[in-house]
Amino acid sequence: MRSFSARLSFGLVACGLLAATSQGSILSTGTHLLGNHPDGAARPPLYGLRLDEMYNATAGHDIFTFDFEHASSLMQLTYTGSSIRIFGVAWGGRDTGGAYAADAYLGLYTIDFTYALGVMGVPSDDDIWVNAANQANSGTITTPLGHTKVLTDERGSHAYSFRLGNENNDLGHRGFTGISGWGWLRVDGVHTDYQDWIFRVVPAPGPVALAMVGLVAAARRRRQD
Repeated sequence: MRSFSARLSFGLVACGLLAATSQGSILSTGTHLLGNHPDGAARPPLYGLRLDEMYNATAGHDIFTFDFEHASSLMQLTYTGSSIRIFGVAWGGRDTGGAYAADAYLGLYTIDFTYALGVMGVPSDDDIWVNAANQANSGTITTPLGHTKVLTDERGSHAYSFRLGNENNDLGHRGFTGISGWGWLRVDGVHTDYQDWIFRVVPAPGPVALAMVGLVAAARRRRQD
């Protein structure tokens, strides 16, 4: 189970306390908590990032997924209006169909990716997307083995390499009615099928929930004094 301090951090960052909403955008500027999307194609387990063949672990097709809601995970997204940074730690490994393999790939991965180029509003919609050339944006993922792999964005034949929102019809991405993030990646310059983000942005807590968090935090401080 997550520690209280981690849960409190989740609540605060999810609030979008840097609040000024970018005009016409579906998401306020600030830092937001990320969770698993309910419709990842390789589920279960649920995940927010999939990087197949990140390692050639077996003779077959190796599925690697990353659980953004595991007790040890904390994945966040910062949106400034002109850039998007996705960062944090996520529990993950080689998905064998319903569970992770208990091998050297299982553990915490450190992820840090920034879309600095091509971040803009979707024409005639309030979603946000990244419309830039292939591999214009980059980041890294560091594995439990201590290896750091380079991630770059991949748009292929699409109009974008990454998108945040709920689609043009406002009905949601792949059946999820909240705000989703999805887009394609390359690992160390190579793109294979199913190397992509697919996560949800966790809604900010309401004022009552925030008040309760504050009361619990105050009570804990009093016990520690």
